[in-house]
Formats: sequence, structure tokens, C-alpha cells
Amino acid sequence: MNDPRELALGLYDDVLQGKPLDGALGRIATALGAQTGFITRLPMQHGRPAAAMDFTRHRIRAEPMEDYSAHWMHLDPRVGVVDWGREGVYNFARLLPRHRFEESAFWREWGRQMEPCFHTVNVIVAEKDDVVAALALHRPPDAEPFDDQDEAFLTALYPHLRQALLAQSRLAGIERQADLREAGLDAVPQGVAVFDAAGGMRHANRVLEKMAAQRDGLALGPEGLLPSDATALANARYALRLALAVAEGRIRLLPDGMHFAIPRPSGRSPFLVQTVPRRDGANGRAAGAVMVVTDTAARRLPSALTLQRVLGLTPAEADLAAALAGGRTLAQQALKRQVSRETLKTHLATIRRKTGCRRQSDLVALVLRLGD
Repeated sequence: MNDPRELALGLYDDVLQGKPLDGALGRIATALGAQTGFITRLPMQHGRPAAAMDFTRHRIRAEPMEDYSAHWMHLDPRVGVVDWGREGVYNFARLLPRHRFEESAFWREWGRQMEPCFHTVNVIVAEKDDVVAALALHRPPDAEPFDDQDEAFLTALYPHLRQALLAQSRLAGIERQADLREAGLDAVPQGVAVFDAAGGMRHANRVLEKMAAQRDGLALGPEGLLPSDATALANARYALRLALAVAEGRIRLLPDGMHFAIPRPSGRSPFLVQTVPRRDGANGRAAGAVMVVTDTAARRLPSALTLQRVLGLTPAEADLAAALAGGRTLAQQALKRQVSRETLKTHLATIRRKTGCRRQSDLVALVLRLGD
């Protein structure tokens, strides 16, 4: 039988390299003369496993495991004799008489027709009153049951196996959270770039990748947004530095310069970019920054009537807000309406007061969010 320390080193090596534990499971099974085995996470309900998930398998096909979890687990007599809240090694040769298992509906109707998982030893790993993982190893009916030597071997391996299974479970949880965050960002209609505290771009959602694929004044690189316009590129870098400074607490108030436009060689309306600091909600430390990019040419602007109803604007104010969100300037609107720019500046100040927007760029972002 192998040295438990050698198997422990293999477990840690697989976890550190991000490998699945199939290889480690196979080595443990071979050391114990087990024919089959699996590792699974077990969500609990009323103190018993409600399902099995995220299987790591050794010589067991996926289909029986899925069928077991969905339809047969609750009939398995082995489930009922384990104290699932207590960690350790469980040898079912001691806990469940052989005749009782052979006579069970589980074995007669399903188990013996599938994999020969008869003699069984389980290793239970729990944390915070919830089972995180379980290792199960099996021998066929005509083999010898697991004995004291096998239990002692698993008991010696247990501390290392526990650490490896908990580490893998936590890493999987982090990956699932990251997947959910990325899926959520992909559902946002604007382009989104997420930066870490050092200013490196960690994620660009699909909308932003599609904007860059247009090759119309905007590209993406490891350092983030790369406008083809030199001024816009300088503005992007400056806005990111400001946001990181706010996130780190070096600047107390949100400064000007965190919003900018990216001109487009095609002549279409520019990309509008809003930059915001990002902090870790758990400890309040700086986490980086986020840039939200709006393609005004692709967005359908809300009607002036919608702006009147939602923002409480007058018809003239709503018309001006919609025009600014559409990329037109105060000078263009003054010429169109045959009024002075000062008059429109007064209207704009009233609009900002009604909407709570400190800057024109904030107002534009608000109006665009009301669009389809």
C-alpha cells in the first residue's frame, strides 16, 4: 500500500495546478484495492444529502452517477446510517449489515445492475454545518470488505484529503461567482471594462468586444480602452488614474475628467465613456475601476414625452436633454431653436437641478439609460 504522504503531496499538487482530482482519486483507489470511486459535493437538507453534484469519478460512468443523484440516493440505505454532520472515515461493513444492503430496494432494483459499488468506505468533509465533499470508494460483492488497515490508511490520509477537498470547493465557488459576474456584465446593454487596483483590465464584456470589433475609433488592449484619437486616449488614461485614486482614498470627491467621448472616424456619434471607482464591499479596500461605454449611434433614445413623464421636465427641457444625449451640442441646438446659448445654459442648469445630475455627462448617461 502506498505511503499516505505521497498521495497527500499528489493531492496538493493537483489542487495548486488547478487540475481535477481524477488522478488523485485513482491513485487512492488503487492504493486501497478499490475498483470504483467518486468525489462529490453534497448539498444538505434536514441533515441528509439532498443531491450529489460536481462528480469526480474513477471507473464509473457519468450516466449512473446522475441517475443516482436524481432518483436513487434517497433510497440508498448507506445514506441513512451516516452522521453527515460528523467528519471522518465511515466503513459501511461496520455500519450496515450485508444482508440489509442486499435486500434493499436500492440494491435489488438498481445498484447491482449498474456499477459494482457494494463494499463501501466513505470519507466525509464538512464545514460550517454543511457537507462540502464526500469521497466514496467501492469494491464488488465478491471482494473482501474494507478492513482495519484500510481505515487506518484513510485516517492517516484524512487531514490532507480534507484540506485538498475544501480548497478545491472554495476555488470552485470563486470561479462560479466570477462566471456569474461575467454573465451579468454580458447582459448589460453598455460596454463594460473592469480594471484591477493596478490598472490592468481584468474583463471586457461581450458588448464592449463587439464595439471594438467595429474598428471605428476604439480598440482593446491589456491596459484597457485604446481610442485611435490621441486626445481620447489621453483622456482614457487620465480618467482611469483618477478613478483608481478615488478607489484608494487619495481623492475624496469624484473629480472632473472621469467622463469623456471617443470620436469615430466613420462620422457616427461618438462613444461616451463613464469611469467609476470600484471598492471591495467586504473590506472597503480599493478594488480598481469600471468604465462603462455607450454607443450612442446604436442606442434608441427615449422620446421627449418619456423624459417629461419620468424626469418631470417641461417640453422644451425634455427636447434639449434628448438632443444632448443624441450627441448634439448647445451651439447646434441654439442655432436650430433660434435662441442664445445663454438661454439654453439656463435650461440645462434647471434640468440638472431636477435630475440631480452635477454634470452634463451625467445627464447624458441618465437619458441613455432610459432608452431601449
